[in-house]
Amino acid sequence: MAKLITKFKFLKPNTRQSVGGYAKYIATREGVEKIDESFKLELASQKQQQLIARILKDFPDSKTMLEYEDYKSTPNKGNASEFITRALEDNAYEVMRTKTYADYIATRPRAERFGTHGLFTDDGVAVKLGEVSEDLNHYGGNVWTVIISLRREDAERLGFNTGERWRDMLRTQTEALSKNFKIPLKNLKWYGAFHNESHHPHIHLMVYADEGVTPYLSKQGVNNLRSAFAKDIFAQDLLCVYEKQTEHRDSLRMHSRELIEQIVEKINSGTYDNPKLEAMLTELADRLSKTSGKKQYGYLKADVKAIVNNIVSALAADDRIATLYELWYEQKEEVIRTYTEELPQRIPLVDNPEFKSIKNAVISEAMNIVLNRLADDETKPIYDADDTEPDDGDDYGEYTYADDESAMWEYYQTAKIQLDRNGDGYNPSEAVRNLIQSAKLGCGVAKYRLGKLFLDGEDVEKDVDYALRWLEESADEENPYAEYLLGKLYLKGEDVEQDLPRAEDLLKHSSEKNNRYAKYTLGKAMLDGTLPIDIDEVIELLTQSAICGFAPAQYLFGKLLYQGELVPQDLESAVRYLEMAAGEDIPNAAYLLGKILLTEETVKDILRAIKNLEIAAESGNAHAEYLLGKLYLFGKEIQQDYDKALEYLTASADHGNQYAKQLLNSLKNNRNPFAAMGIIRLLNHISRIIQNHLEDEQKDKAGAIDRKLRRKIDEKKQAHGLKQ
Repeated sequence: MAKLITKFKFLKPNTRQSVGGYAKYIATREGVEKIDESFKLELASQKQQQLIARILKDFPDSKTMLEYEDYKSTPNKGNASEFITRALEDNAYEVMRTKTYADYIATRPRAERFGTHGLFTDDGVAVKLGEVSEDLNHYGGNVWTVIISLRREDAERLGFNTGERWRDMLRTQTEALSKNFKIPLKNLKWYGAFHNESHHPHIHLMVYADEGVTPYLSKQGVNNLRSAFAKDIFAQDLLCVYEKQTEHRDSLRMHSRELIEQIVEKINSGTYDNPKLEAMLTELADRLSKTSGKKQYGYLKADVKAIVNNIVSALAADDRIATLYELWYEQKEEVIRTYTEELPQRIPLVDNPEFKSIKNAVISEAMNIVLNRLADDETKPIYDADDTEPDDGDDYGEYTYADDESAMWEYYQTAKIQLDRNGDGYNPSEAVRNLIQSAKLGCGVAKYRLGKLFLDGEDVEKDVDYALRWLEESADEENPYAEYLLGKLYLKGEDVEQDLPRAEDLLKHSSEKNNRYAKYTLGKAMLDGTLPIDIDEVIELLTQSAICGFAPAQYLFGKLLYQGELVPQDLESAVRYLEMAAGEDIPNAAYLLGKILLTEETVKDILRAIKNLEIAAESGNAHAEYLLGKLYLFGKEIQQDYDKALEYLTASADHGNQYAKQLLNSLKNNRNPFAAMGIIRLLNHISRIIQNHLEDEQKDKAGAIDRKLRRKIDEKKQAHGLKQ
């Protein structure tokens, strides 16, 4: 049986029993928790005001209390009650001997401490039962009622055994109520009451709208609300839902992510030889070329839609896509089982509205053929450059020392010479001894260098514990490079257990000392969601690191300026930062710079574009090799050169670019290259969509940018033939 029981129905107006009477019944019947505290928003009562005046007279220092400041700024019943209670507690000895205060405590109206009824609604809204009942009696439309019930053991285990917990949960569902009852938020009215029954605690919910707005709840709306309630109530259970299933399911839980990634990787790295599917896409392109109006699925004629559907069905028949879709369904059904045993019938991918963007992606690829357009074929985002580390803390001129520290520095400088692998005096063992002597004399840079030396394990045997000893000691002395290196260790959790709060603290301390490496690492960790994001801080950190000449920061900031999602797009600034990074031997920067100069009209410069793409290609950048191969193959921007095209495409394919492999395959078999490329892009598109849906269910919603929003942006871009 389902864990969560829900009942939805509506009350018609002018029935024999008034709707307002129903509201009073659920708000006051025996067993309801009288948790209403909205009375606290009302103006302080005359009796409260009189008592406060007496307290201030008898205990003048009460004016310094924070509670009194709150009361002065907002003199309502709640703040008055808080001040009175605190003032009487602070002066309890005198109070208990004074009849006036003792009488007040004994006769204080119950409503000033407890609710008089159990009805509640959104935060900050006063609930006056009589007025709510009157409003409902005069309401001319249907009032929807919802009952949500739990088993006692589940309520106790999950913390849903109090009215406050149910109230807080429903307040987070206001948007879901608005959406599924088709009521604009500004017109939505809802009230709830919690009945703490002995066996089955449950909530009564009433939903209606302002006059002139007609609520409507469809069958899908009912399922949506059930799902939303279940996900909130059983959030902890759903995190480990696979643990309670069969051995097969448990194995799937442990390996599902790896399995998903393996499938997507196979799609991203392999070719796909399907002449029949390519012919279908070519046929669709031909039909679209003769179709007027919008080239979107909803605007097409039935026979053209049928071609699109056939293409999606053929793609869905691929074993890899079918496996991903099966995983998605299995995970979705686990959630549904929390509130019903009646699982909906599985439907084919082509008919599933959650994946409707796939159809427009098919149309977009067909239009690439119509327009003889070279679409962007990047299978993955361009990875950022490595965040290289400083060799020594003393290379940056931040330390000055007195003459009496000459022995300390002599040991250190000798150690540096002994660690130079290209020098005649290379001797790591002696270098360690000299560094230890320097460290004992108080050299923080020597301590940092010792830690880094034993952490890297290149010149000496790796010893993480010994490395941490010296790094921690150096960080305690506020050495920014030790703080940076320790922060990166705790951030990645490779040689030590991951500790994100400590990592963030160390990186911020180092960043505040103008360490460009720490600024970049901290900003990048926020950007990718490893640390809580603050967009303004991210931009400031990356900008400062880039201005300080750190090439990876220049590349990343240039990329952000080009993408125009987190910051306004600025192509000229993007080009400037990418040129700086490319000049520091960052191949990805050279590639992206070449691509921008090739495709963006406002900064277009073909010769500079080709030059930068060639620089990236010389470093083995598969994206640059592939793009150069396409340029020479089709001869649009530069003179056609078939031999050069094959040379670049072959190199890109050898470096793992699946699109280069696919293009070479289509050329070899004398088939339409645009159709072949379109099919492989569609496979990638579908796999990414299903993977995103799977991760939306598995991962916490918190992160750098809301996952569902990013997914929608991603799918919209892909459906229009743009880069992810």
